[in-house]
Amino acid sequence: MNRSKFGDYNIIDCHVHHRLNEVDLPELYKQAEILAEVVTRGNLTHMHTFGKNDHTSLYLKAKYPGKFYSGGYIPWTGETKAFGKVEWRPYIESLIDLGYDGTAEMGSKPEVRSNHTPLDSDYYKGFWEHSEELEFPVLCHIGDVEDFWYEETTPKWAKDRGWGYYRDDFPHFREFYAEIFNVLKRHSDIKIALCHFLFMTPDIEEAEQIMQDYPNVTVDLSPGVEFLYNISRKRDEWRDFMIKYDDRIVFGTDIGMSRDLQAHLDRVWLLRMFMETDEEFYTPETADQYLTRYDKPFIGLDLPRASLEKMYSGNFKKFFGSKPRPVNLDGAIKSSEKLDNKVVTEALRSLL
Repeated sequence: MNRSKFGDYNIIDCHVHHRLNEVDLPELYKQAEILAEVVTRGNLTHMHTFGKNDHTSLYLKAKYPGKFYSGGYIPWTGETKAFGKVEWRPYIESLIDLGYDGTAEMGSKPEVRSNHTPLDSDYYKGFWEHSEELEFPVLCHIGDVEDFWYEETTPKWAKDRGWGYYRDDFPHFREFYAEIFNVLKRHSDIKIALCHFLFMTPDIEEAEQIMQDYPNVTVDLSPGVEFLYNISRKRDEWRDFMIKYDDRIVFGTDIGMSRDLQAHLDRVWLLRMFMETDEEFYTPETADQYLTRYDKPFIGLDLPRASLEKMYSGNFKKFFGSKPRPVNLDGAIKSSEKLDNKVVTEALRSLL
């Protein structure tokens, strides 16, 4: 793919799933090298990576100094029973001490109601309070694509993956919105970025209202399956929106939904085509399966340089810091031993 049309920018990808906790040690080393290569070949300056309840993100940060920010694990709303009760202040302080720059992606992916702990419940009360007080940035996922709550609008490929939330007792996406809006009202100074543009692209008027009502909200651009398509259908209106709120938007790709080098690079290319050009384009054939192939083209927004500089890195640095925190390697090894993750512990020890 031709990248010569892209400008010279400092770009930080705020939304990268590393998946390193899912593999054995040789594969961990291989996949870590691939992510480092994406930073170089994708012309990124940094990635903000995260995984499960282990310290593989810290391995990446220590192995490749200056390339990675790290997100610390916070249980999703469907994981709280397994994770158990938390003393939130010491827990967040321990993440900071280990070298985490903020949270991993957390929040409310759809779970049946019996497994769902609301974000505005007592369980998370201390998390929000101490994240706000300690200025610890939160990367928060809310719900999913609106169409998936209705059988008639859920596409077949989504149904095949079990993504239709009309099938069981799932909270409605409006309930997920209500939970996070309650949190935002209570914690007006919290540093929070809502993932996937909060899945707001079906309704630009509602998106405008949300940004007006909650001035503490930042959103990331990590594309849901519908993101580029919906915006392209109202391209000029959304371009004006992006410029208006350019100090509250951060760049993100959702790398990790992709699983190989080329597919990772495809996600970077798609977002840059969308942001920097006014061209019509399509999802590359080499892209991962989660990026939908549409008959109609995407249409680039051709955003001004001043807006791009904010979205690509300026806003991220205000949010997560101008440079990554140093890794407390000894502390990470001891913590990994307590978690009984032998593969990650061995990887961290290899850096001594």
